[in-house]
Amino acid sequence: MRVKSESRRQAIVAAAAEVFLERGYEIASMTEIAERSGGSKATLYSYFPSKEALFLVVMKQQAEEYMVEAFGRLSPGSDLAGTLRKFGEHYLNVILLPDLLIMRSIVMGEGPRSGMGRVFFDSGPAEGWGQLARFLEGEMAAGRLRPAKPWRAALHLINLLEADYLESFMTGFAEAPSAQQIVASAQEAVQVYLHGYGRSSSRDLGMLENGSSGRVDAEVPEPVNQ
Repeated sequence: MRVKSESRRQAIVAAAAEVFLERGYEIASMTEIAERSGGSKATLYSYFPSKEALFLVVMKQQAEEYMVEAFGRLSPGSDLAGTLRKFGEHYLNVILLPDLLIMRSIVMGEGPRSGMGRVFFDSGPAEGWGQLARFLEGEMAAGRLRPAKPWRAALHLINLLEADYLESFMTGFAEAPSAQQIVASAQEAVQVYLHGYGRSSSRDLGMLENGSSGRVDAEVPEPVNQ
């Protein structure tokens, strides 16, 4: 009887991440992943029943590794505009990492056929966005944001932050933005956001001298557990 170990599992996940990034999801094979991890296919399947299950673990682990610090920057009771800007800058720096762009494009391509997109959303972005929603709910309760549905308010902020980089998400590739571009994108997104959601004090803190613009966001369903 084979004894499972966390070190062996992590070796498989690390090897799978390399293969998925190099080959893409469709071409990547469990055979190559097993070879890259230094084990057999039998061992691989004893840990992960399918390539899809393994890919979802890779995605979730990468998202958690990079996103923990971003959502950890949401400090209740501090300068709201500054907190949102710092969060936005870190969030954009993370989601625009080449590896995450490639993984996200794989999910977008495979999701409609396999349901992978729904599973990934529930186990990945929904968790982080839920944390953002809870932070915003606290700011609403404190009177720093106007009352609204927290989940919807979180989606509006995420969509504003990502607006300048939709092509990157669609293709999985784009020229890396400069640090100044990231700062400007986050600042403008927070400015527009506080223009809609902020009370007078937080709205003034988030404004830029050159005015603001608005946008309409697509409907995204709230996860059942939110």
